[in-house]
Amino acid sequence: MGPLTVERRASEDADEIFRLYQDVFGAALTEASQRRWRWQYLENPATSADGPEIWVAREGGQVLGQYASMPVRLWWGGREVRSSWGMDVFLRAEARGRGLGARLFTAWSDHVEVALGLGLTPSSYGLFKKLAYRDVGPVPFFQKVMDPEAVAARRVGPALGGAAGPVLGLAWNALHPEAPARDTGIEVRTVTGFDAGYDTLWERARGSYAMCVRRDAAYLEWKYVRCPHRRYALREARREGELLGFAVSRDEDYRGLRLGWIVDVFAAAEDHDARDALIGAVLDSFREARVARAQAFGMSAALQQGLARRGFAPGSSPMQFCVRARVPSEGVFEDPGRWHVVFGDSDMDR
Repeated sequence: MGPLTVERRASEDADEIFRLYQDVFGAALTEASQRRWRWQYLENPATSADGPEIWVAREGGQVLGQYASMPVRLWWGGREVRSSWGMDVFLRAEARGRGLGARLFTAWSDHVEVALGLGLTPSSYGLFKKLAYRDVGPVPFFQKVMDPEAVAARRVGPALGGAAGPVLGLAWNALHPEAPARDTGIEVRTVTGFDAGYDTLWERARGSYAMCVRRDAAYLEWKYVRCPHRRYALREARREGELLGFAVSRDEDYRGLRLGWIVDVFAAAEDHDARDALIGAVLDSFREARVARAQAFGMSAALQQGLARRGFAPGSSPMQFCVRARVPSEGVFEDPGRWHVVFGDSDMDR
């Protein structure tokens, strides 16, 4: 058997890797993965001419496993750096327990200036911490009960839900009241895409954050308009024609309950009025869709304050987050409230 190597994925590896993926995860997940593969790895505007940032472990010519990442441009402590989100890792059953996961993780993180691990499995979370990544999670989670009877029926059954719902609604509204909309002259409208004005918004707003993935028009079009497995509602906020921010949302039926996801809300951190108008507009759309519970993840203190003002409450978060930085990071880790990380980041909403 030949030597064990970890190197960048080559185009001729595709068939063998998908066969391995099917052996590990099954045919259904492999088919779904293949459908989104081109979008996720080839169409990403941050993907270089060298191709997808995927690392493969081989021994004697046989592929033993891979680690795939999503490259992004990251605003980090006042400058843009090369970064990527770590995503898909899998190994052949016979290759486990040999330290290959650690070698794949290291090959990935040595390639970028800031490596980002979000939504980690328990095993990956333990390995990230063992490899001296900074634990900055979990990313806070927030929820808002919008249809108390539906939520109560889901918890205690339809027979008791009718009686328990009004009580739940009164308690929720007393503990987490929704403040009224502000009269700020901001117009929120539905849009179908992102134009060059979003490049200007990014350049203007990025300095209010210590950490945020570059949200320019190219990234947003790729992430939310051309995504093959999700359909998003897009809204923008303007005052006197000036673009102030945007919101991305969707709603779905999940285990008998209509859920509404606030996937992203972005504006300058200090622009509380734009953020409030966007959240309010999304909630209005959720009411029209008869959403029972609205949900959001948000690391930014400004976004958390905006959600709380609109009646959201914190909940238990499963979204662990670890980071490794190989560039100067003065003041970045000390203030995670100035990090903009949401459900739309990485591939969490897949």
